[in-house]
Amino acid sequence: MSTKLFGTDGIRACAGEFPLNAAAIDAIGRAIGEKLGGKVLIGQDTRISSPWIFEHLQKGFSGTPAMIQNAGVIPTPAIALLTKWLGYSGGLMISASHNPYQDNGIKIFGHDGTKLTDADEAQLEKRIFELLGSDTSYMRTDKVPERAVTAANDTGWQERYQEILLSRFPKSDWLRGLRIVLDCANGAMSEIAPRLLTKLGADVVVTHAWPNGTNINNACGAVHVEALGSAMRAGLADFGVAFDGDGDRSLFMSNSGRLIDGDAVLLLMARRMKRNGQLNPPVVVGTLMTNFSLERMLRHEGITLTRVAVGDRFIFEEMQRSGAPLGGEPSGHIIFPDFNLSGDGLLTTLKVAEAIATDRASFEDLTRDWVEAPQLLKNIPVRQKVPLETLPAIQAKMVEVDHQLQACGRLVVRYSGTEPVLRIMIESDDAARNERLMAELLTVIGSVLG
Repeated sequence: MSTKLFGTDGIRACAGEFPLNAAAIDAIGRAIGEKLGGKVLIGQDTRISSPWIFEHLQKGFSGTPAMIQNAGVIPTPAIALLTKWLGYSGGLMISASHNPYQDNGIKIFGHDGTKLTDADEAQLEKRIFELLGSDTSYMRTDKVPERAVTAANDTGWQERYQEILLSRFPKSDWLRGLRIVLDCANGAMSEIAPRLLTKLGADVVVTHAWPNGTNINNACGAVHVEALGSAMRAGLADFGVAFDGDGDRSLFMSNSGRLIDGDAVLLLMARRMKRNGQLNPPVVVGTLMTNFSLERMLRHEGITLTRVAVGDRFIFEEMQRSGAPLGGEPSGHIIFPDFNLSGDGLLTTLKVAEAIATDRASFEDLTRDWVEAPQLLKNIPVRQKVPLETLPAIQAKMVEVDHQLQACGRLVVRYSGTEPVLRIMIESDDAARNERLMAELLTVIGSVLG
């Protein structure tokens, strides 16, 4: 049995199944409590399983010197920010981000609000399995109690998060006159985002902000932006924004209904920061999935794009290493220098709104010259994540495709860190070429993996 519990973004699984069954969560709570010590802040999204997971984490923590405080329903970036800002020894977020409600997860933050290193995760995994012991009965599946869940939160932590965000912006109603459509994905942003933007004077149209425990990310939010498009067509708005379930990323739509992804937002923000003398050094951190057009357009502006593995944790680590003040990925994780932490969908929304308000320009105008290089993405379900380097036929075909894309595009083939899928991306200056090469590669992958 594999001892790898951590994926790209914490521990994630179907709630009730190992490693998110009762025995494992108890052990996870104890191992984390032993490691972090002190006071630990714990938040959760709106999944029906989140309160149950919290109770078992609490049970695990009770066997350690650590003390926990319950932040209730709150976005992931709020836990990171509050942990750092208020001097907690660590923070936990119970969430599976963009996954369906049946899944859940545990994200862990250190005292500085950043995600744990690989070494820290390996140490935790070792301790968790020590606590579970050699009897494999801990692998059993538990039934998760069904409880109604709402976004209501009277703990005061959302208000503290709001205050910290607003410390970087004008205090008055500086969004007055802007009409914004919000798709809250029936998730952790359902209460805080509409309230904050309304407080700043915006005319806010709210959709998918009524969580019931099972509707998080269901045909809405950043993973289903067609729902935002439908809401935008219902009335005039300056822009729309769709959050994912835990609120650490956001995708946008202009008043014409054009989708504005994370790459376009990075271009907009890099230009503004350079113009204001805030992009020093002139470097932006992207990922393997960042569109080639962004690299080309930034180069024209005298800005370098550095690519890292997919995941805002890797973006943050490179920003720390290189001093780059801005980073992000197409999925909508954007990291700004204001707090120097993980992606925050609400902070990104405020930055976009600020650009529109202060430049007196529409979102469409601010991103008019953004044109993506044709990009083709395929997600292939897999039963097992067989290392690609051990599959000669697939390796040979990847080399052949790479050769055909030399100087005009890129190929990226990787396993998801959070789901049992193989992700394939081909981009070039020719959509027909992308289709042809993808079909050839899929044929080989299908013959090898089945």
